[in-house]
Amino acid sequence: MKKLLAFLALALILALASCGGDNGGTNTNDGEKSGADPAAETLTDAPAEPERLYPELPPVDFEGYEFTFLSWGINSADWAEWDHRDFTAEEMSGDIINDAVYVRNQKIEEKYNITINEIGVQHGEFNSMVTRSIGAGDDNYDVVGPQLFGFPPLAQNGNFIDWFSVPNLDLTMPWWDQGTIRDLSIIGRLFILQGDLLIVDNDSMEAMIFNKRIHQDHALDNLYDIVKRGEWTFSKLYDMSRGVAQDLNGDGVMYIKDDLFGIITQADTNVSFFVSGGEKICAKDKDDFPVITFGSERGYRITDIISEIMLDEDNVVHLHRYEGKFAIYDEQVKMMEEDRALFSWIRMRIVERLRGMETDFGLLPLPKLDAVQDTYITHMNPHTGRGLAIPVTASNLGRTGMILEDLSAESRYTLQPAYYEINLKGKYARDDESYEMLDIILNNTAHDIGYVYNFGSFAGDIMLRHGQNKKSDYASAFEKVQAKMQIAIDKVVEAYENID
Repeated sequence: MKKLLAFLALALILALASCGGDNGGTNTNDGEKSGADPAAETLTDAPAEPERLYPELPPVDFEGYEFTFLSWGINSADWAEWDHRDFTAEEMSGDIINDAVYVRNQKIEEKYNITINEIGVQHGEFNSMVTRSIGAGDDNYDVVGPQLFGFPPLAQNGNFIDWFSVPNLDLTMPWWDQGTIRDLSIIGRLFILQGDLLIVDNDSMEAMIFNKRIHQDHALDNLYDIVKRGEWTFSKLYDMSRGVAQDLNGDGVMYIKDDLFGIITQADTNVSFFVSGGEKICAKDKDDFPVITFGSERGYRITDIISEIMLDEDNVVHLHRYEGKFAIYDEQVKMMEEDRALFSWIRMRIVERLRGMETDFGLLPLPKLDAVQDTYITHMNPHTGRGLAIPVTASNLGRTGMILEDLSAESRYTLQPAYYEINLKGKYARDDESYEMLDIILNNTAHDIGYVYNFGSFAGDIMLRHGQNKKSDYASAFEKVQAKMQIAIDKVVEAYENID
């Protein structure tokens, strides 16, 4: 897969360059151009392109139909970059992501004689807009892109089509995310889907970064080797972080704007670490029914160390304790740029904010509970993560399925290579080892259905907020809401059973 993406990235660069016209060189006697791109000159030495897999769909003429996405956005200046950039692009701009979207859409628009349109809606208005439109029977949107954390009420109220029933889709194909299908279906019904059409779900993958200057100044062990040995654990993270924290201004108080800390965390880190440690709030049984899995002995080992980390204010910054006082994510970036934090928990999109950072930084997967744990697990954040859903008012499901299948397949060979190989690996990553770490991060991603559906508000009110509120007793909090969680699960199952 790495070789495939690398080749596709090169091919994409050359294809995009060719779209820009003549490079200004002059013809020579031997047929070559002076001033030509050196990459183009080595094309003959490139390996043969692996055979591409495409759906067998005919080029149907949809007579200029306007295929419309309704996209969920975040109405916050601190989160400005989280709007969709994967649905539409107005023109070629030289930005590799924008241009990949433009090339992809142009190909599908020409094949089906359609135009692809996007309507963006801010966070607080999205669900009500969807509900009003569907309630009125309007066929305004072919596909909606809801927030993962916000889509369950819409699905339970019968607003979306079951993805397993959409014609012209093959959900076993590699451009559809199998982890989403595995983790977020309920009783064999699926109302949210992710795949190669999207990169906002890639942006929402969670990881760790580290400041190389601080790491070197304290002569710490090689972190990449630790990861490769399978020894990158919560304990290793915490032990290394405690040796670097420092009250830089000597006022006796550790403060986010003044001092050097070991780790930057936030509310989401709680669930992130719980999942990366190999546990989930809820999983599913053999019949695809959600079951509560929180409360195991192993799970409490994880919450104990999470609490120890989150409550250590001398070594750890919890961003959400400062929420409302200033732009906390700008402050996170500032701390890394000013060499005032060794580690930081991140969503992958934050890497692009660090492009101006002078000190080198490295990328790491989320830690494991212990070295015995088989693999590193990357949690997909449901607050910034989004999926795809089809309104029940969609008038032509065959057309919708056909266009989405082709868009997603084409994205596999345009948008995804642009995102991984160029935007992250080529443009922002600082060393070859970070490339390896990115492959580890992408290798095993997971959703926690108990978090996405927030059964009994346990994830939202307790898992997210315990660290922020300086609480550590997860067991008693869970016992108080366990029955409520089960009632919520039963209601979702009943609602899905009754959807026609």
